[in-house]
Amino acid sequence: MSPIDAHKTGQPDDSPPRDRLSHLEETTRFALAALDQAAALSDFSLSLARMAGPEPILDACLQKVGKLMTFDAVGVMLVDEEDSSFHMVRTEPAEEAQNLDDFARACIEDGTFAFALREKRAVLPLAAPGQPRRLLHVITTASRTRGMFVASFARPLPGLSEVSLSILSIVLGNTAQALENLHLHQRIQAMNSSLEDKVSSLASSESELMRNRDNQDRLIEEKTRELQATLNRLEEEVRHRKKAETLLETLNQRLEAKVEVRTKALFRKVAEMEAANKQLKQLERLKSSFLSSVSHELRTPLTSIMGFAKLIAKDFERFFRQNPDSPLWGKAVRILRNLGIVEKESERLTRLINDVLDLTRIESGKMPWRDERVSIVEVVADAVMALEGRFEARPAVSLRLDMPKRLPRVVADRDRILQVLINLLDNALKFTEEGQVTVEAGLTEDGSMLLVCVEDTGPGIAPEEAEKVFDKFHQHDRKDTLKDKPKGTGLGLAICRHIVTRHGGFIWMEPARERGSVFCFTLPLGTSE
Repeated sequence: MSPIDAHKTGQPDDSPPRDRLSHLEETTRFALAALDQAAALSDFSLSLARMAGPEPILDACLQKVGKLMTFDAVGVMLVDEEDSSFHMVRTEPAEEAQNLDDFARACIEDGTFAFALREKRAVLPLAAPGQPRRLLHVITTASRTRGMFVASFARPLPGLSEVSLSILSIVLGNTAQALENLHLHQRIQAMNSSLEDKVSSLASSESELMRNRDNQDRLIEEKTRELQATLNRLEEEVRHRKKAETLLETLNQRLEAKVEVRTKALFRKVAEMEAANKQLKQLERLKSSFLSSVSHELRTPLTSIMGFAKLIAKDFERFFRQNPDSPLWGKAVRILRNLGIVEKESERLTRLINDVLDLTRIESGKMPWRDERVSIVEVVADAVMALEGRFEARPAVSLRLDMPKRLPRVVADRDRILQVLINLLDNALKFTEEGQVTVEAGLTEDGSMLLVCVEDTGPGIAPEEAEKVFDKFHQHDRKDTLKDKPKGTGLGLAICRHIVTRHGGFIWMEPARERGSVFCFTLPLGTSE
């Protein structure tokens, strides 16, 4: 047991007289050394106060600690002012920096570091057998923590006692106070510099202010004269304005009287227009009823005319047609040709009546619609089949289908969509002398609509007629390129537009890539499967 430990425990000393004498001598030397250290603390504190940077302060601190106790390695960690974290700034020797930093990080993790911060005295954590002892001591003032002192030493450490640890606390406290004083001094210097700049700025501003005040006095005098002149002009303008207001009031009264007269006349015109509108609506209903009635009444005799014309032609061909050598052969041929004309014109008149009846029904809202889930691929196939005979009769025109085998179904009236396709294919074939008619089907770019296009290689349609072709009774006329134009009703495309619009789609015409025209229409997929 050492003399210090014996003194601390208060146990009786049963050692021989010579050992007690050695112990007393060692204790005396230690006490004298401690007194010398204590006496030098005042000089140390004064020397720290005269240092101008943290490096000299830390150097002096480590020198003082080295005279107090012989550590194997020492390090100083200072607090970062921005994030309050601790960073190792000085180690002696330098090669022990990593070991001391690792020890400090380990103490932070196990809570020993925080304990040393609270205790404000030397803390000696337990060490494993064979490992060096470590020491932590906070560097702090009464109000602010400046850092942490870390040391490593072998066992035992000469001079380690409560007195030396107390002196170590004083040395580190003086160091912390010196660092705090340095920090405050630097802040005071920065504030003084800022104040000096502000004073200089104020001095220059004061002289500038004096010059500005003189200029402002002159400006005030000039502006006063200008204001006086302006006031005089304003008084003159006010007098003129009062006269103008009197005149304006008179004009307003006259205008109000005219407006009242015009308003009454306008109300009369509105009443007349409403009456005319009602009459037009009544006439439109009468027209629709008349067209519907006439269409129904005309279809029966037309059907009879077509039927009898076919029967007459068939019987004439069978019983009355003469031998080619007969003098009546020419008349027989002419009679058969006339009967054929009667049949074709009857068919054309029937189509016209059917188109007028369909258009009347659609416009009056009386068209029956039978919506179902429809495959556009199947409808295109039916339309092609319906016109197969006409394509066979025109060998110079070929038909090409460009569509996938399967497309999403849409909710639509199958017969009406078939009517649209037959009409577009019939028009394409009608105006194409030779070349190709193409039917394409697919989805629009955004995938929300079904797209069907019918393209021909005919003479094409002028861009200015792209919208007119969908008007009722409009006939495409290109005298420069189209001779012997096929006759039609002029209602087919108008009916197509009504049908497509009713289904929520769009129909339009555009020029083909090379020659001819392309008619396209879309159907929404919002209710498709």
